[in-house]
Amino acid sequence: MMHLLIAETQGGFFLQVMQKEYLTPQYIRQFQCTGAACEDTCCSLWEITIDQLTYEKYKQIPDTSLHKEINKNLVRNHKSKESYASFKMNQKTGNCSMLCDGLCTIQAKVGETFLSQTCSTYPRILNEADEIEVSALLSCPEIARLVLLSEDAMNFTRTHELHTPNLRINPLGSLTDKKKLCIQNLRDITLEVLSDRQFSLQHRLIIIGVLMDNTDELLRSGAYDNVLSFLDEFRGELVTNEELRNYGVFPSDDQIQFQILNNTLMAHLSEFLWNARYNECMNEYLTGIQSNGSSLSESLHTYRSVREQIYEPYLREKEFIFENYVINHVYQNFMTDIYAGGSLFDFFVKLVADCSFIRLHLIGMAAYRQELTDDMVVKLIQSYTKNYKFSNKFLNAILKDIKDQGYYSLGGMSLLIK
Repeated sequence: MMHLLIAETQGGFFLQVMQKEYLTPQYIRQFQCTGAACEDTCCSLWEITIDQLTYEKYKQIPDTSLHKEINKNLVRNHKSKESYASFKMNQKTGNCSMLCDGLCTIQAKVGETFLSQTCSTYPRILNEADEIEVSALLSCPEIARLVLLSEDAMNFTRTHELHTPNLRINPLGSLTDKKKLCIQNLRDITLEVLSDRQFSLQHRLIIIGVLMDNTDELLRSGAYDNVLSFLDEFRGELVTNEELRNYGVFPSDDQIQFQILNNTLMAHLSEFLWNARYNECMNEYLTGIQSNGSSLSESLHTYRSVREQIYEPYLREKEFIFENYVINHVYQNFMTDIYAGGSLFDFFVKLVADCSFIRLHLIGMAAYRQELTDDMVVKLIQSYTKNYKFSNKFLNAILKDIKDQGYYSLGGMSLLIK
């Protein structure tokens, strides 16, 4: 991606081409769509939008039969240049009308340059501030495998080129230089803490909770110098503050944890459940967590014993899986949320809820299968992401519940984390 910069010299003005850099984690550089082999196609059960430029390009397709097929299945809606039209869905299968034997007919016949921005971009997310940050959604099974199963998946490099055409780039908007510096520094230290393996991952989450609890109001009130000063002090506290470094000082209560998570999940399940793979995981969770009885005391006993005997040993060996998950989440979402005016502590609470629900599911599934494997973790996180995180509605509803139940605090989050 190139930008033009007007520069002045003694002899007048000239145009200088400035090339934007892309910041990419390793898994992006390894990703290739698996096409017909995909376990959970992205071409089904949600709207496939067509941008105006692609719509106009379809008129130039020389293949007469393909041109007729596209026109038959394309619906104009004129919502915006990005959502100018959409493809009809097959009423029997829920698939995009252009999907045949697991492959896109358009790409197969005329190549990927004729794909819309929606289809070219997914599962990638490209956010533009000073540079373009590339990440991807774990609702894609292949991305879920690449992110979760490689210890170096979140190693970053910069490049001047991406080879996929017609990608949608999300500009983050403009802020004052001081506010932008605060947000960038907040994310930098958050990612540093989440990568610091001298602490357990649960401890790292609590530490960033302390960080966001102390800077939320400062950032919202515009006290940017105070935010920057606190961040400088906080880096020192990570080394010298014995209370912050002592995981044991933060409260825990696994009965409250289980009740909050299980009851909240059940309260929203019928409203949000739609993905078939997630439904399979959910059935395993319910059967497993009730395998010794459905009363609170019986389910809690199962939760405790399976967490201790199966989940925790797996976590000790494969903690990088969950580390990669949270680092990818922060890298992908922090800037967009906070640039848009979101609360730091809201972001933290939703991240904690997200991680805690994933653990809850995996413990129930492990109780059902009497084991926990990489394939189970990938399937759960991929399908959970696809089921709940295609919009903000689920986590916003969870955030409201946590506030209504009186757990919207660092202590309340500690109860969910530990």
